[in-house]
Amino acid sequence: MTKDSRVLYTLADTLDLEAALKKHNLHSEDLKAVLLRAALLMAELEKPPSQDEVFTIHTDGASRGNPGPAGAGVMIYKGDKMVEGLAQYLGRKTNNQAEYNALIMGLERAAELGATKVVARTDSELMVMQIKGVYKVKNPGLKKLFARVSELINKFDSFEIEHVYREENWKADQLANRAIDEFKDED
Repeated sequence: MTKDSRVLYTLADTLDLEAALKKHNLHSEDLKAVLLRAALLMAELEKPPSQDEVFTIHTDGASRGNPGPAGAGVMIYKGDKMVEGLAQYLGRKTNNQAEYNALIMGLERAAELGATKVVARTDSELMVMQIKGVYKVKNPGLKKLFARVSELINKFDSFEIEHVYREENWKADQLANRAIDEFKDED
């Protein structure tokens, strides 16, 4: 604990300015300097990251038949700028497996692009609640996918996942469905 931390701790613990000054052999100007340094440090810690540093990934998985032919779609943004869109045919999967695969695809690509701060947006409420720890992952087909997502999340300095409505995720949805359509066209 630094001297500044000890002074602030004493002040907070006693709420007695005179006792804090006496205990640490300080004058009021010294305490003012401690408080200013603490305020600047707190402001720095609370400062939101620059929007240019945040990667936002919109992910969606689609399955026709559940299980059935499945696709993953991902839109990646750095700040407000669209970086790329990804679509991948996944084979026969459930919708929830497709959702997880889309998130994995987006997180892997964000890591390749050098992202340190990631916000994931998806219309899969189940996946969001599982990743946030609100729901347990009971399905054996999702446990390995959940484990992979957890590994990837740990690569980033900060990670958030948000549930969005389908209307806000339409680009990723289009890519997931396009992956299925294009694979069917190759048959």
